Parts: sequence; structure tokens; C-alpha cells
Amino acid sequence: MKFLLIVTSNPFAKDYSTILNLTRELVKRGEVILFFSGNGVYYTVRPEARQFHELGARLLYCSHSAHQRGIENPLPFFESSSTYNLSRMMQEGMKVISFN
Repeated sequence: MKFLLIVTSNPFAKDYSTILNLTRELVKRGEVILFFSGNGVYYTVRPEARQFHELGARLLYCSHSAHQRGIENPLPFFESSSTYNLSRMMQEGMKVISFN
């Protein structure tokens, strides 16, 4: 099974530990993709985001949101993407959870 977690809240929000614990459990059940958009793109420069990568999740971010917030050098394990790609992924029958 595929899981898509959409994160638009910043890394300092109360959601961080929930997202981490949920990712930890979901990778046991299938592929997990985290898509960071809006203020969620601040995860791309936070060292603690490595935890998601180490769990085996695929990490994508909206390049437009990053550009708007002046983020030029995301950590190397993040993949540049777009909301267009997000909409295509959502059509692939994934289970989708959004954190705002």
C-alpha cells in the first residue's frame, strides 16, 4: 500500500512528533511519501528531517513554496517537486493524510 502525507505546517508545530510516529508505523505497511508545501518546506533545511529519510520515507517538496520562502539549498535527501505532481500522485490510489 502507498501512503501520502501532505505537510503544510512548519517543523515547530505540534504535528512534528505525530508525523514522525505515523511515518515510523506506515513504512512497516508500505511505501510512504511525505510532500512538504507552504510552511512545510521549512522541513527541507531542518537537520531533524533526516529522521524521516532514515525511516525509509521518500521526501518531496514544492519548489515554488521553497522559492517563495527563500529556501535555496534543501538537504540532499529531499526531492524537488510541484503541486502538479502532488495532484498526479493523489490520483494513484494512495491513502492521503494532510497536516496543516
